[in-house]
Amino acid sequence: MRTARPSIPLSIAEAQWVESESIHLLMAKVVETQLLAFAAMSLMVAMMYGHTPTVPLVIWYILNTLLSICRVWFLSGFRSSEIRRNKAAREIFFTRYGYLVPLIGLFWGSSAYLFYDKVPPTIASFCLLIVAMFGIFSTTNLSNHVKLLKRFLITYALGLLGSVAAQVTIDRDFQIDMAQTWFIVMVVVFVLLLKRVGERLNQTYTRSLKLQHRNKRLIQSLTQQREAALSAVATKNRLLASAAHDMRQPVLALDIYADWLMNEPAASHELSPKISAATKAVIALFDSLFDMAKLTEGQISANVVRTNVNSLMDDLFLQYQPIAQAKHLDLRMRFLKEEGLNHMLDIWTDPILFKRILGNLISNAIKYTHAGGVLVACRHSPKGIRFEVWDTGVGIAAEQQDLVFREFYKGSSNVGTSDGFGLGLAIVTQLTELLGYGLTMKSRLGRGTMVAIQLNTTEAKNPTQVWW
Repeated sequence: MRTARPSIPLSIAEAQWVESESIHLLMAKVVETQLLAFAAMSLMVAMMYGHTPTVPLVIWYILNTLLSICRVWFLSGFRSSEIRRNKAAREIFFTRYGYLVPLIGLFWGSSAYLFYDKVPPTIASFCLLIVAMFGIFSTTNLSNHVKLLKRFLITYALGLLGSVAAQVTIDRDFQIDMAQTWFIVMVVVFVLLLKRVGERLNQTYTRSLKLQHRNKRLIQSLTQQREAALSAVATKNRLLASAAHDMRQPVLALDIYADWLMNEPAASHELSPKISAATKAVIALFDSLFDMAKLTEGQISANVVRTNVNSLMDDLFLQYQPIAQAKHLDLRMRFLKEEGLNHMLDIWTDPILFKRILGNLISNAIKYTHAGGVLVACRHSPKGIRFEVWDTGVGIAAEQQDLVFREFYKGSSNVGTSDGFGLGLAIVTQLTELLGYGLTMKSRLGRGTMVAIQLNTTEAKNPTQVWW
């Protein structure tokens, strides 16, 4: 059994975009439309001149002209781009323009007093047609904003009905005939029809603008997905090409060692370590490729738990101390400890992924350090906990520091397969993004490198630094 899907509320961004586009449509042709209205008003005055009292006609014409000039000046003073960007500007616009719209409707509606029963029927019919057309045109123009439309229609109807009321009270001593009664009924029906038409147009405009906005977002999303897909294809092509290139050396070495061992079985003691090293190189390359593939396709997820820094550092020290010692390097660990407690600082992270991040950084540091040592430090910072890996190695040139985090990138000093495949820092980048950590690096050529991992949350209280 299907249940009705709840309607999705209009997002704030979409509502603001629809509002700004509505204002843009309202302002787009304000000067041209106002000139047309001024021409119609002048034509009415020209036809009524000599048939209706001159003073009220001139006063009405002057006030309406000033109101039109004020409207054109006000609307042309706002740039649509400014209103689109600034919500406060839109609010000011509606507040000020909200005072003009009712006055416009009142002045045009009150024009009926100037020609109703005062000019010949032909001229009166033509003037009434102009007033009705102005009402229709204004309804169409203001239908983008129902609130402004309602204000206009109320004062427009009051002007028309007020003209009849003024004629009855002033000119006819409170005597109303059937023609005036029908005129009142016609005005009420006409204004209600305009209101209905304006609301329908507003619904149509709103649906159209929403559809435009959603199509725009859909196009942007499809464009981003297309770019991401092309980037993924390019990355996979680069991975395959580089992997094929890097795999040739250990596989070729295995082939040579196998032929050598076949021809000289007595050399097995000498060849076994070489065969083992070449095999490990191929396995390491496949492991790195599988990791990159899983990260790229989003198959690795983080399992964040409370993790003890002491245990994590112990595991890393035990794993990499023999490698550093074999190169006569000093591997040191420095981390934080909570005052008054015997246990080390706890952090919230995925211990497996985080250990892989630090392990890759330590491995790289040892690999490119020939004298001195490697320091892994855990520091307290204003943003949280910061892990740093320092080395006294060869360093990285400034122009290469942005490139070393790319897949299969190798510097000029790292071109052989035995020195790595260029995937370690790329995996570190992917994993830090997955865990939401910051990754920064500082390096000086010939002096060493520092890579930092910034954790934004921690449960440490009054931490102090401890050497281990």
